[in-house]
Amino acid sequence: MSDVLEYLFFTRAIADQFASALSEHSVDYQEEIEAVQEAIVFKIPESIGQPLWDELDDLYDELSIADQALLEEAVEDENAQTAAGLYLQLANGQQTIAQVDPALVNRILSVLSLEEFNQFLDTIVKSVEQPNDSAICQR
Repeated sequence: MSDVLEYLFFTRAIADQFASALSEHSVDYQEEIEAVQEAIVFKIPESIGQPLWDELDDLYDELSIADQALLEEAVEDENAQTAAGLYLQLANGQQTIAQVDPALVNRILSVLSLEEFNQFLDTIVKSVEQPNDSAICQR
């Protein structure tokens, strides 16, 4: 698959719900295990069309909240430090993880929607990858 959409899950139960929805819509997909966090990645051709793409994005937003909750339950340990990982998609298709304090992410998400937060992160990534030192009023 050349142009693909990627959806990432950390728990099998939630990933299976997403896979079920893909099957219900007869969407061909490729499932991979991400090497760093062993997350489950679904790769879907962009050619599925905008209406279905939007529906899958909405479903993903809902499921990722449940996925995060299950993940936190699974790794809860009073002696362990907690961390959240933000996956950042780079222009070359590579993904990287930014480790951040989960309390900070929770505070941000109490004000911004997941979509707004993702848009903010995309803007930061693009600005890092394509620096622009002109004054803000000139952009």
